[in-house]
Amino acid sequence: MVAQVHKSRLKSLKSKVEGWNTYFNKNNKRYEEFMKFVFSTALTNDDIDKLKILGKPTIEFNVLEAYISHLRGQFSNQTPSLNIRPSDAMTSEQITMDYLRQIDVLEGYLREIILSPKNDGLQNKIWCDCLAGGYSVVEVYTEYTNSMSFDQDIKVDRVFDPTMTGFDPLARASHKGDGQYCFQLYPRTKDEFVEEYGEEYASKMSFARNSGFSWSYSNQDEPIVLICDFFEKVRKKTKIVKLSNGSIIAKKHYQDLLEMWDARGFIEQPPVIIKERMSEIETIVRYKFCESEMLDYVETSFDMLPLIFIDGNSVDIKEDASGAATQMTRPYVFNAKGIQKLKNYSGQTVGCEIENMVQHKFKVSIESIPSDYQEAYKNVQQADVLIYNAFKDGDPSVPLPPPMEIQRTATPQIVESTFMGTDRLTEIILGSYNSTLATNEMQVSGKAIANGSIHTSAASTPYLDSYINGLNRIADVVLSLIPKYYVTARTLPIRTFDGKRAYQVINDKNDNESIDIKYRPHELNVEVEAGVNNSIQKAQALELIARMMESSEVFSEFINTMGLEIIVDNMDIRGSDGLKALAAQFMKQKAEAQEEAAQKPDPQTEVIQTMQEIEQAKIDQKREANEGEMAVQAAKVALEKQKVDAQVAEVMNDIETKNAKLMMEQEKVDAENARTAIESAMDLTEQFLGNRQAENENKEDENQ
Repeated sequence: MVAQVHKSRLKSLKSKVEGWNTYFNKNNKRYEEFMKFVFSTALTNDDIDKLKILGKPTIEFNVLEAYISHLRGQFSNQTPSLNIRPSDAMTSEQITMDYLRQIDVLEGYLREIILSPKNDGLQNKIWCDCLAGGYSVVEVYTEYTNSMSFDQDIKVDRVFDPTMTGFDPLARASHKGDGQYCFQLYPRTKDEFVEEYGEEYASKMSFARNSGFSWSYSNQDEPIVLICDFFEKVRKKTKIVKLSNGSIIAKKHYQDLLEMWDARGFIEQPPVIIKERMSEIETIVRYKFCESEMLDYVETSFDMLPLIFIDGNSVDIKEDASGAATQMTRPYVFNAKGIQKLKNYSGQTVGCEIENMVQHKFKVSIESIPSDYQEAYKNVQQADVLIYNAFKDGDPSVPLPPPMEIQRTATPQIVESTFMGTDRLTEIILGSYNSTLATNEMQVSGKAIANGSIHTSAASTPYLDSYINGLNRIADVVLSLIPKYYVTARTLPIRTFDGKRAYQVINDKNDNESIDIKYRPHELNVEVEAGVNNSIQKAQALELIARMMESSEVFSEFINTMGLEIIVDNMDIRGSDGLKALAAQFMKQKAEAQEEAAQKPDPQTEVIQTMQEIEQAKIDQKREANEGEMAVQAAKVALEKQKVDAQVAEVMNDIETKNAKLMMEQEKVDAENARTAIESAMDLTEQFLGNRQAENENKEDENQ
């Protein structure tokens, strides 16, 4: 049951959803228009009606999809490289080898989430949305591993319909994660809604489609209900403290830490507070509601909004000088709409000319053609002699006109030149053309063609930059969820930097290869860069390396001794992954062989070196004895520090569990108090009505 305090917000939340629809309505319509324009048809119903009136064929020559498919093909050859590094606030003592191994596992897991084939082409779908529609939306969510599991997996997926999502209009970041709220609408049939929530709520709905936004409507006689998942940030001011061991916790938890420290019987001195300040802690709550009722309220485990806006190449536009700037999303083919329509129109004109082309060859009078020779005029493909009567009935005074050959009217040259010239103009508008070094095709070299192939996609770079910004935000949200959901022993699928897939055991104390996933999200920074592994660029890299090796002996020696892996990495051949591993193994063996050869002493100085080694051994023995004692002391200190850190982490986990239980108990108490208050109010009302009725009866008796 949803508390009344949350139900009272229904009207306010609905107004925010409707307000976003008004603010972003043009962009949503543009998204739908261009997705249809590129992938379905460039002809509207009005265009088809006009063509029928003009007698022109309803044909089209849509070339825009080919440009987008070209960019999608290039994008499939680019793998974004995910890099995680420690936060700048981390101290050198906190960055241990275990911590760095943990970062490697997190990098591999992020690659697997984003690049996994199980995502059904997630990256390509997002890229296609941005190019053809102007934007896309990605959702981060959790679900149980299977129907018989209590473990949950973190998932990333493109929302089914980006136009059914919304964000805070005041958000300024490209991913809109700095806004106060976001939401997603789900259409459900009335029968599905009634089965899940009951007939009572559905009976209050209108099911009438308005000119604007409608919470319920009829779609081809099928009643549809919109359900909204509304995510909102809740900020709470909390005093945080930094402890002497580097940990940062809420100050209200510090006393609990001390009490649990004593209860556990730790003999070490607990960490002390060295700094403190006020901070705002953000959590995400989720409202689920429909047109008439608040259906659910949940405090989620998210620290960031779970919906990420992937911008294409939008701009802020002012409708007038005094108006506020609004965001205008723009597909990659936005400016090519007019030239596509011109190509269709000129092509339809050419088609009309072909349809109406005159097929008659001769114009003759019926009297001038002898009946025996009419077939020669009809079957012009067959060689024959064309004979006609010069005079009617042989009377020289009545001459007959000779047969005349009909000349076809040529299609106007401007129509043909326009149709053929639109392709070049489309390339210029989209900035998608080969930057060749010469204008004469006979003088264009293979190198110029290769260079032009690389620069064909330069105009799409803003879209790639926006995608990378969104990918950074996705990684931030996922990293904030990992320590909350992956707390037990399990395996994580990871993808190494070279694309190989593997599994890593985590949080298993009985496995020496296990990695403990325990960190705070603010301790990590994520950076995503566009991978450059285009086949043409690889070929150019190999060619450049070869030229440098020819021009510089020093560079050639360097590549031959240390750069073999670089050469193999730029080879786009089958089995290149295995070749990389063999190259790394070969270079390692070669380095070891060179090291062994360098360590062999000169026979003439072997005796002298032996004597020196004996003296040095005596010195080293004394030094090692001293260093051994120091190492033992240092190891004891390190072990004590690790023990204290582990104890602090254990206590903090217990504190968080305790606080979660207290919050749940407090919610139960609040609900019980609310129910008691309602019952008390009802009892007082009934008592008041009973007293009032008794007074009325007494007055009636007195009057009688």
